[in-house]
Amino acid sequence: MSGCLMRKSAGCRCLTTLITGLSTLLFVASAVAQSRLETGPAPQRSIRTEVSCELLMATRVPPLAAQRWGEIFRRAGASVRIRQALGNDRAEITETTRGSLRQVKAVGLLDKDGSIIFENRRFQESHGAALAEWIRELKTYGAQGSDEGKPGYGLSREQFAQVFRTLAAKVLRDPAGLDLPLAIERLDLPAVLPLRMTPAAQQLLQGAGLRRPAPEGLSGLSRGTVLAILLNNAGLGFRPGRTPEGSLELRVDPLSKQNASWPIGWPLEKPPITSMPKLVEFIPVELDNVPLTDVILAISAKTEIPILTDHRRISEGNIPLDKLKVSQDYRKMTWSGLLDRVTFPDLMRELLQDEAGTPFVWITTRTVTQLNERARQREQLLDQKAK
Repeated sequence: MSGCLMRKSAGCRCLTTLITGLSTLLFVASAVAQSRLETGPAPQRSIRTEVSCELLMATRVPPLAAQRWGEIFRRAGASVRIRQALGNDRAEITETTRGSLRQVKAVGLLDKDGSIIFENRRFQESHGAALAEWIRELKTYGAQGSDEGKPGYGLSREQFAQVFRTLAAKVLRDPAGLDLPLAIERLDLPAVLPLRMTPAAQQLLQGAGLRRPAPEGLSGLSRGTVLAILLNNAGLGFRPGRTPEGSLELRVDPLSKQNASWPIGWPLEKPPITSMPKLVEFIPVELDNVPLTDVILAISAKTEIPILTDHRRISEGNIPLDKLKVSQDYRKMTWSGLLDRVTFPDLMRELLQDEAGTPFVWITTRTVTQLNERARQREQLLDQKAK
């Protein structure tokens, strides 16, 4: 008997040692992942930028206007060449890079009223400070200028398409149950599109957001949608952006009305009867005080469509999701109609697709803010595709 106890005790010690070792390993892995999130991408190579400007004179330009603009450009720290426009001249801003030297050439128009025009910017002679600021922006960011506050995240059509393709890749390693840094590592984001946490995001991550585990059901969806959901869970969002050197990155910030974040899913390109046929099938329904979470899980299993929940907004709305129960008298309805019925009035379901076109359902709060945000995201997507 004592021998059995001794062997059992030794087994317990071995098991305790194994658990302790695994806990230490997970702690170290999480700390390393968090450190990578905080430090962001490796420093970019230094690029020197030269900006040259040309002004094409229209007919009947005011006397001495060219001379005055030459002095304004000199004070703004840039040289300018002013000449008569030729037949094949046009106003444009171009950029060429050779090694570590980036050359930006801005060709504008000296109008007959004495103002100058560069693409969608017009400067009067009294706008010397604004002109100097724009030239500094060209020296920092190149021909595209800063991406801050611009539609389509300040990206060209080609850059947006590159980001979209990268974020459309499916997540093959399930992040369920992991904290944020380890969950993001499961997305296998490529080095050409690094994730950078802003100082404000890093500060927020020191709170409860970092400790929220990744939800179930994300494996198989696209990188962009999964990343948006993981960050949303922590009160964060991301947006693609350009660095001063011209490379692309994913920039993480706290969610706010001022920052346009990448959306959780996109509007369906095909109607539900085509993209989600099982969701619009009619089935007999009768429920009697059934937990809402069980109904949602059952609908997801029956339709084979991922149904994901916006736990953060629901929690902030003081909606006790785990305690909600629903009833429904016997009747025939679609799975989609049932979802509408059981989530009303506090919640709503959105039928969406990820960047790869995979359909899913998003359960979130039913607020005017949410509806307006989704409408704005639809407009943003349409604007970007139309560029």
